[in-house]
Amino acid sequence: MHHLADLKVIFYFLFLAILDYSVLPAFRLGSVYPSFLYLFVCHAAFGWESKKTVPVAFWAGLLKDFLGGGVLGVQAGILVVFAILLDQVVRKIEREFPGIYFLLAFLFVFCCESLKLILGVFVGGLSGISPGHFGVIFLMALYTALLLPFFDVMTGSWFGRQVSSSRQYELFR
Repeated sequence: MHHLADLKVIFYFLFLAILDYSVLPAFRLGSVYPSFLYLFVCHAAFGWESKKTVPVAFWAGLLKDFLGGGVLGVQAGILVVFAILLDQVVRKIEREFPGIYFLLAFLFVFCCESLKLILGVFVGGLSGISPGHFGVIFLMALYTALLLPFFDVMTGSWFGRQVSSSRQYELFR
């Protein structure tokens, strides 16, 4: 299992940040494009030790804050809160249910983006929230979750297929 300070993990974070802010916008559908940094948090919750999920969420959120131009720490805090909840759910769910990883990734992205939108009204100066905002968030969460099998293959090839001893199940198979 890789340490979070391992160069391989650090370079993967940077690689995902470059994809999120440079490459994935080219695959935009309307105003919606996916985020691999969200999927990396989900991947950590699904397959790594529980103690690594929160640091992955923190660093993913900090990268999103820094590169997205928002208030520094907002996304980091949001991702940490929902990563703790995601990790708790992952430890208690029936892992054999088909589609459970898709559903959890969708809910994770939807909740993170919804809270970011709501906080944007108070912190970021958004003038209001419309149902259209939640429609865009729904489509972003769906688009991101649909890329989960691709992301698993990409991440598995980067790190090698490793599953934590506390999570002895195969991801996405």
